[in-house]
Amino acid sequence: MSHAHETLPTPDNIISDIATDDTNAFDFAPVWLIICNVVGVGIGYAITIVLARNLPQADFEQYIGAIATLGLLSSLGEAGFGKFGLKAIPQYVASDRIDRLSGYVRFAIAGTLLTSLVLALAATSVEHSIRSGLSERVMDLGLVFLPAMALFGVAIDLMLAFRYASLATTIARIAVPIVTLAAIGWVASHDGMSARSAVVCFAGGSLVGMVASTACVAWISFRHTRSKNPRVPPTTNVKSWILEGVTYMAFGFSVAWFFRATLVIAHHVEHIEGQVALLGPAMETGCLILLLSKSTDKYFQPTMSEILTTNDYAKGVVMKRRRHRLLAIGIAIFMTTVVVMGKPILGLYGQEYRSAYAATCVIAAGSSVWTYFSIAPIFLLFAKERRRLLINLLGHAVVMGGLTIVLFRTYGVLGAAIAYCVTVTSLSLINAKMANRRLDQMQSVNHV
Repeated sequence: MSHAHETLPTPDNIISDIATDDTNAFDFAPVWLIICNVVGVGIGYAITIVLARNLPQADFEQYIGAIATLGLLSSLGEAGFGKFGLKAIPQYVASDRIDRLSGYVRFAIAGTLLTSLVLALAATSVEHSIRSGLSERVMDLGLVFLPAMALFGVAIDLMLAFRYASLATTIARIAVPIVTLAAIGWVASHDGMSARSAVVCFAGGSLVGMVASTACVAWISFRHTRSKNPRVPPTTNVKSWILEGVTYMAFGFSVAWFFRATLVIAHHVEHIEGQVALLGPAMETGCLILLLSKSTDKYFQPTMSEILTTNDYAKGVVMKRRRHRLLAIGIAIFMTTVVVMGKPILGLYGQEYRSAYAATCVIAAGSSVWTYFSIAPIFLLFAKERRRLLINLLGHAVVMGGLTIVLFRTYGVLGAAIAYCVTVTSLSLINAKMANRRLDQMQSVNHV
């Protein structure tokens, strides 16, 4: 087996090398990622079910709205540094730019903390101007943890960039949810649950994850530096990294918008009491398949960065086919489960939540389309088709916002589900068409 460059051996590296050098080899790492996500899904369900059954509906609605808003804000607080790291770090490793590697890791951590802190202060001011009472107090408490949530996301991305996908996914999908569930169980058994304590438990899990993942990134970066030349001082390219980060932040926020804005908008517009509480379990159940795309996409992103660097597009086609076969099986299982078992699953939250079955099926259909084509926008971003991609994302984001406001006010939970499904399906198909066209162009140029 020959390699153009050397990387430190990790279980993920070894498995990836075997899979990409032999087109018939079975790639075990994505399977482990799926196992982690299945376990994480079960724990996540347990968390939401415990809260739905122990919180008054008004408190549960505030919790759902606050967590959705914090999730959307954390995608901004990450400043794109984690997403850009998925492209930059494999290239720095491949070219032995250890100085830039260690410099970027330090920059990403410091930049994320500064950006998310400023964002938390600004968001607190905005929330005070538009909300009051319980909702304001819940959001204030959650925003305290925004820097930890943002750095947690960036640190996980950096671990993935270093090819520690299994460890990163284990922390994010198993360890952190277990900590959160344990905290909720402890609070529920001692003081009783409230919207504020539920948010603290959720954010506390992210804080633990931030500490663990950041420590891992520091250790991995130190290991890379020590193995090459420990005396090389870190160097930076701050202006370029900020510009790249802004682009990736726009991309990351736009994508996060499509999967969080439905709840965020519903939470902030006038609505019939209880509708957001019903929408929460419907979105959680209908969007479960997104965990499959998120984990497999991040596993394949460093490989895709190498493919674009080496112009080995045949390898990229093989990667795409493998991914599609894997996802087709997962999507078929998921949609069958939602259609057949949707009502009993929703009933776990409480019998009143079974009324969101139709909305759950609609959301699941849109999420499945996105999952199948989810790597297309990442390919467009890596292949320098940023302008067209961002135009497509921003256009659909505006459409989704307008449709959600109109349809949610008119038809409630089902209306919000329809707005989500229509927008996400249209976005996915257009992204896939643009990605295929761009790949054909790159292959034809390379053959010439």
